[in-house]
Amino acid sequence: MPPPQEQPHRPLGGRRPRPPPAPPPMAYSDDMVAFYDAWVGREEQIVADLTAALALPPRRHRDALAPLVDAAVDHVATYYEHKARLADRDVVAALDPRWLNPLERTFLWAWGWKPALVFRFVESGGGGGGMGPAQRCALDDLRAATAAAERGVDREVAAVQESLAGPRVLAALRRQAPRNGDEADDAVAAVGRALRVLLGAADALRERTLRGVVGLLPPDQAGAFLVAMLRFHLGVRRAGRDWSPGHGGHRGA
Repeated sequence: MPPPQEQPHRPLGGRRPRPPPAPPPMAYSDDMVAFYDAWVGREEQIVADLTAALALPPRRHRDALAPLVDAAVDHVATYYEHKARLADRDVVAALDPRWLNPLERTFLWAWGWKPALVFRFVESGGGGGGMGPAQRCALDDLRAATAAAERGVDREVAAVQESLAGPRVLAALRRQAPRNGDEADDAVAAVGRALRVLLGAADALRERTLRGVVGLLPPDQAGAFLVAMLRFHLGVRRAGRDWSPGHGGHRGA
């Protein structure tokens, strides 16, 4: 007598089994926290290296500064690259930067530093005083282009915020158990994609503005500018960490 054939498992009530749960967003955020702590430590070393190079005799510090300036700009770009990978996996986690302490978060514009802020460090870093007329004109043009791009991002942020209040999105957010393939769920997914694009555009503007300023300055001025900018960031990071460890800020480097 042949053995009985195994019957396929049928869930009770004829319901299809639920798909396996996605990895928790917290795991992605924790990865970003660890990255950011190490990244800030590297930034401290970059500032120390730039400061030492700026103190060299003029005949030596120009050659020493050029690679350090490139390394500093690449260091900033690495942060945006890592955040972009987080956004690809979970855009909501990328829009909630729990790796920043409360004081750092007060500077957020479109989920990051406002690009126009970098222009303040040209003067405070000592680079503004040695600029010629053509150089200053180019800097003013870059400042104006950055301001116009910021206004464009502001408009896009407002448009996405309005779409979040649309009826289909609200219907999906109010449901306890979203249904696959529902039109409202598609609307939520579309908003998520729009937020991902917008986050990428804002970070690209930040990086483009930084590279634009550095490209207008000789190595000694660029080095002084970067030291002023990075020291400010490290000061905000340190003050925010020490100011309120019990207010929800991550206590890290």
